[in-house]
Amino acid sequence: MRWVGEALWLLSAAIVYAVYGPIIAINSAVPVLTTIVIVRVALTGGPLAGNIMGFAGGLLLDVSTPEWFGAAMFVDSIIGFVVGIIRDRIVLDSPFARFVVLLVAATTHSLGIVVMRSFVTPDMAPEPFINAFASGLYTAVLGGMWWILCSVLRALVGLRSVWHVER
Repeated sequence: MRWVGEALWLLSAAIVYAVYGPIIAINSAVPVLTTIVIVRVALTGGPLAGNIMGFAGGLLLDVSTPEWFGAAMFVDSIIGFVVGIIRDRIVLDSPFARFVVLLVAATTHSLGIVVMRSFVTPDMAPEPFINAFASGLYTAVLGGMWWILCSVLRALVGLRSVWHVER
């Protein structure tokens, strides 16, 4: 049952990213909402869950931007797997640690896509690289606020934490 909920969150994040991405963008920085779901699943479920969710999230992003089909799948699969591996080495109870992991993952996602594009377009201007850092920060801030809101609401209702780790 948990996977159905996670899949719905991922699908919702991809739809919001595809439909409202340009609207919620600040300058050219667009938050990659699927990365928020991928990182949470990888931190709570491990490397296999992170890899599967990263692949699925990347596939959803690639469907919405077909000119670079496969780039997001590749980058997000690696991010999900690596975050799943490091989950035993960080303190999940610390919001700051989760924020830093999300910041690094979101920036890596955006930079990974830009680097893959730069192989095809070698005379690329520096703006996409700057926007990649801005998108990573924007994603991390939105994700941190979302995680805090979900944790507070779940605590008020009496449900287990969003950060319940399956071992």
